[in-house]
Amino acid sequence: MIRAGAFCVLLSALPLGAETLSLSPPIACDLEKDCHIQQYVDHDPGPGVTDFTCGSLSYDGHKGTDFALPSLARMQEGVDVLASAAGRVVAIRDGMADMPFTGSGDVDGKECGNGVLLRHEGGWETQYCHLQEGSVIVAKGQSVATGDVLGRVGLSGKTQFPHVHLSVRHNGAVIDPFAPTKPSATTCTPPIDLAAAPTLWAAPLAYEPGGLISLGFASAVPAY
Repeated sequence: MIRAGAFCVLLSALPLGAETLSLSPPIACDLEKDCHIQQYVDHDPGPGVTDFTCGSLSYDGHKGTDFALPSLARMQEGVDVLASAAGRVVAIRDGMADMPFTGSGDVDGKECGNGVLLRHEGGWETQYCHLQEGSVIVAKGQSVATGDVLGRVGLSGKTQFPHVHLSVRHNGAVIDPFAPTKPSATTCTPPIDLAAAPTLWAAPLAYEPGGLISLGFASAVPAY
């Protein structure tokens, strides 16, 4: 069973000389067309919010990267969650319903929803959260290669939109794959040279400071 609350949530910088991890995106979609990154790791140690670019695409205490789909309809079509690196399955959870979190219901210790935890060489772990109910196809102890299917993007656990939350840890401490050597917002000095910044991604992923997610029509004026 995955218990997300049991893991250390200290945001850390990768020590100099530490063995690094090379990652690929954890979702089978085109990040420039039919999916997007909704939120990044929060680097602000206090109540504020700062992503790795000194921007605000995060929320207070967020310890992962959210790869999101534009709609529930896209989720229902089935979008695979992929292993970002080769490793071994050390924990799984399935059986939680896909439904937006409203504050009611017991998700304490199960905020990750349906998910998979992989262990990699060199003290690394990657965790994949909010998978679709019944979609997890790997078993504890199984070895996986980069790009192997783990399950499908869902809406389980503590979430309000369909996405896979990827958390990366090194020796128990959270590492931002976009800025593995950046310890906190105290070193935030914009503008950030993204092209020159260290990253764990095998192929650099673009940063979009904002944008349009989807369009639709309503039959009445929404009540806010």
